[in-house]
Amino acid sequence: MTLLTIADAVADETKGPKPATIASNTDPAAENILRLINKVGKRLQKAYAWNILTKEHSFTAPGVETLLSAAAIAAIGDFGRIIPETFWDRGSNNLISGPIDAVEWQGLKVQTYSSQNKKYRYRGGDIITSPRIDSGVTCAFEYVSINWCDIAAGSGEKAAFTIDTDVALIDEELIIYGSVFEWLDNEGQPSGNAARKYKDHFDLLIKADNMNAKVLTAGDIFSQNTRHFTGDPKASRASYGGDF
Repeated sequence: MTLLTIADAVADETKGPKPATIASNTDPAAENILRLINKVGKRLQKAYAWNILTKEHSFTAPGVETLLSAAAIAAIGDFGRIIPETFWDRGSNNLISGPIDAVEWQGLKVQTYSSQNKKYRYRGGDIITSPRIDSGVTCAFEYVSINWCDIAAGSGEKAAFTIDTDVALIDEELIIYGSVFEWLDNEGQPSGNAARKYKDHFDLLIKADNMNAKVLTAGDIFSQNTRHFTGDPKASRASYGGDF
């Protein structure tokens, strides 16, 4: 669905105005719905680490305390936030844990902290680490992109709708539910039912989006040869009993 079709759906649900165009329209009704839809999209981007918005960034450590400067982070282009427990020193195969707070960081600085258990902190827009990571080592993390929509035909991701033909990367129905709630609430109309539908659809999508190998399957209950019966993934196909 495009920005325009999302706006049309919101109008259908709310019985509100339905402008012929949205992004380039200076009519207050069109400007209002554009603001609401972008507001919902940006909040959803921050609310959850959607698979469609998840990316990886790898880089070479400079060998100093500032592992990644604010300028280097900005150069990624669409960086939103690091996904916890995905930041690794691939040279020593150790997790870079964090982000830690100012109190813990200053505690590390008043002692001689030398450990394979590296920690990082955000400060002044930089990512700093203790202990420092050796120069030339590859580091990597997964992050959530700020770009939750796309120019039509996949020609360029962006952080807000600006053209009527832009399409959403986040589920369009969820954006519609959220925009309906925001519109009703702003207009002083009853919005409790819209809020419940919005939350229910959000929760449903998270369950569908958050698939992982630890989810119990029906086969686990009935067969000892299934993958997760013992609770731990096996090292090889043979360990599964050759059943797949």
